[in-house]
Amino acid sequence: MKNSSTHNVDFQRHKQRQAYCDEWLKSWEKTLKKPLRRSVLTGILQTLLIIIQAWLLAIVLHALVIEHKNIVALSVELSMLLVVFGLRSLCIYIFQMQGFKLAASLRLRLQRQLLDKLDNTLKTTMRPSSGETVNIIQNHAQALDDYFQRYLPQKRLVMWAPLLIVSSVFYVNWLVGIILLVTGPLVPVFMILIGMGAESASRRQFVQMSRMSGYFLDRIQGLETLKLFGQAQAELARIGEISAQFTEKTMAVLSIAFLSSAVLEFFSAVAVALVAVYVGLGLLGLVHFGPAENITLQQALFVLLLAPEYFLPLRQLAAFYHDRAQALAAADHLLKILDAPEFPAHSEAPKKRAPASALAGDRLCKHYDDSLILDQVNLAIKPGEKVVLMGESGAGKTTLLKLLAGLDQPDDGEIYVHGQSLDRAERLAKIAWVGQQNALFSGRIADNISLFDPHISPEQIERAAYAAGVMDFAQALPDKLHSLVGENGFGLSGGQRQRIALARAFVKNSDIIILDEPTAHLDPATKQALLDVIEQLFAAKTILMASHDSMVIQRFDRHIRLQNGRIT
Repeated sequence: MKNSSTHNVDFQRHKQRQAYCDEWLKSWEKTLKKPLRRSVLTGILQTLLIIIQAWLLAIVLHALVIEHKNIVALSVELSMLLVVFGLRSLCIYIFQMQGFKLAASLRLRLQRQLLDKLDNTLKTTMRPSSGETVNIIQNHAQALDDYFQRYLPQKRLVMWAPLLIVSSVFYVNWLVGIILLVTGPLVPVFMILIGMGAESASRRQFVQMSRMSGYFLDRIQGLETLKLFGQAQAELARIGEISAQFTEKTMAVLSIAFLSSAVLEFFSAVAVALVAVYVGLGLLGLVHFGPAENITLQQALFVLLLAPEYFLPLRQLAAFYHDRAQALAAADHLLKILDAPEFPAHSEAPKKRAPASALAGDRLCKHYDDSLILDQVNLAIKPGEKVVLMGESGAGKTTLLKLLAGLDQPDDGEIYVHGQSLDRAERLAKIAWVGQQNALFSGRIADNISLFDPHISPEQIERAAYAAGVMDFAQALPDKLHSLVGENGFGLSGGQRQRIALARAFVKNSDIIILDEPTAHLDPATKQALLDVIEQLFAAKTILMASHDSMVIQRFDRHIRLQNGRIT
């Protein structure tokens, strides 16, 4: 019931966010009302020209075939037809150019807004990365082009173009008009049905891929550990190889969605064929109901030429519908910048240089939603110093450790490693991490120590296993370090899992070790043994450990207390 409730909350939150993005897109419609109106009027004019063109073609063909007139006698009609052809081409050009200018105008105005917004938050830690910023300004803003250039004018035009065409058909043949009115809604109806079919096929494909879900879940659960030990990219490459194996199956599902356009064309073609059969049989005198008894070739050609034009706006709207989904996704990213709070100028002050300490934090602040977790935290740890971070549960110890290790980014402040201000990736590379719950992967013990890094030799793994006490229990296993463990270390005790995590940190050979309550949930004997291993293993290292255990506190050089988000 809890998972169901969470899913419902997430679904409602997603729907609210989508509605908010939709309203934001509509707000741009109001500012672009005039150019939109010009585009729609051009489209309506083009529809009127289509009707006139069909009528002139019907007149010319009827005169040539039925009345056997000389083509010279139809010079006026043919001249008018050429003029209509030219005007239609001009309308198409103007319609497309207006759509292009509309989208370009919007993109420039939107990019100016984004740049102005970023200028106010450029020197804050809340800003996105440079690559992400360029991507949002260039690609996400450009993703709205098709929405305003194609989908939006077509959405408004589809309310008028079919109505004008079917009205003209009703004037000539009311029964054909009814056929078009009845069959027209089939296009969007079957579009929805095909979409449901594609979704059902996708669900069936997911069943076939379920065998791989354990692998992906296993890696996602241990993503933090993989990043800390520099194996995220290598594991990403392996996931890419596995994903490539499913390309063929995925394409089989996607082919159903791509074939939907052919199905929509089929149903519109059936409707046109129905009109053609009715007027054809009427001309042959085989139909004796409705206007078919007195139908002429001119009337038959007119309604037959307009029938496919009636479905064209509906088909185009269906083809452009994905532009709306793309625009909503782009709007979600754009609004994260446009709605971001602006920060005062004092945050732009020059950064301070930290003293020559192994690890230091200067004015560190961190918020989660509306809660202030860390407030102007300052700390400095000397090289080789062993420091314990104390505090009640919820005081922010884990948050502070994650900021220092590079697992998270502070909202304000700087972090220094050996006197240098480093970004998250650099801190991840230089600091080793051991947490309360360290991810173990389904595989060999040796692989869990090296985290599948091919550059770590078996000798290094074995040396780390002996130093961390892993061999104390691995020796009793049939294959020693090559013995298999289950997902999340199934089959091992808590102390054994922690020793493997310590061996990982030892193999990384970092100068700074951060431990987040590694002795939590262990019995006193196991805890004592684990602390002995930590002392011996990292005797020459700088250690920062979060704990409120008296047994841990007694062993460390210095104690720091964190209370209400501040160092006391």
